[in-house]
Amino acid sequence: MGGSVSSPGGSLKKSECGVGPTKMLLKVTVENSLGAIQVLMRPEDTVADLIKAALSIYAYEKRRPPLKDTPPHSYDLHYSPFTLQSLNPNDKLKNLGSRNFFLCSRPPTF
Repeated sequence: MGGSVSSPGGSLKKSECGVGPTKMLLKVTVENSLGAIQVLMRPEDTVADLIKAALSIYAYEKRRPPLKDTPPHSYDLHYSPFTLQSLNPNDKLKNLGSRNFFLCSRPPTF
């Protein structure tokens, strides 16, 4: 039960031979909405990609309440509704350490 796979050229780590997750199941809860949206994403995708996918699924499923703004740049992704700091849109999903997130609209800038 090691972390390597035997091959004719020697031993390869699982990540080097393509064995491992090709998709991640993530759950995104949208503010003021009941229930989380389940999204399948690649580990190499970014937070910005996840925001865009979650908004698309939310609209496609005709969830309530309808969103006023749908441009992805109008939203921030957080680890939970209790964290003030939003995630960096350029961060890779595989580096986040969580699969559950909270999506909320950005506060208006004056």
